[in-house]
Amino acid sequence: MNILKKTCIRAGAAVLALSLAGGCLVGSSNQVTRSGNYISDSTFNQIQPGKTSASWVLATLGPPTSKTQVDGGSEVWKYAYTETRDSSGYVFLLFGGNDRQVTTGNAFVEIKDGVVVKSWRA
Repeated sequence: MNILKKTCIRAGAAVLALSLAGGCLVGSSNQVTRSGNYISDSTFNQIQPGKTSASWVLATLGPPTSKTQVDGGSEVWKYAYTETRDSSGYVFLLFGGNDRQVTTGNAFVEIKDGVVVKSWRA
């Protein structure tokens, strides 16, 4: 068998193998994990200053990360969380990479006399 014929057969075999691999040529994945006391926007937006009780906040959001007494007899409940986003992608035999983004967030609820006075995020 001559060299040209062998090269053509090898090239054809490589193309066939790559075409059979199908979805394996390009890929990606994304994963989000949260730790701590994450509170979704839909839940947080239900808090109404002057109307929502401290017992509702505790039952719905769970125990706060920390509590701080402030002047005037109020108490600020802090809910802290960390969110990690891992992304990766690859192009078969050419390129591969990954990215990690870590963000932290806090939600605060100020309570006085058993009722929410104020709520905010930072």
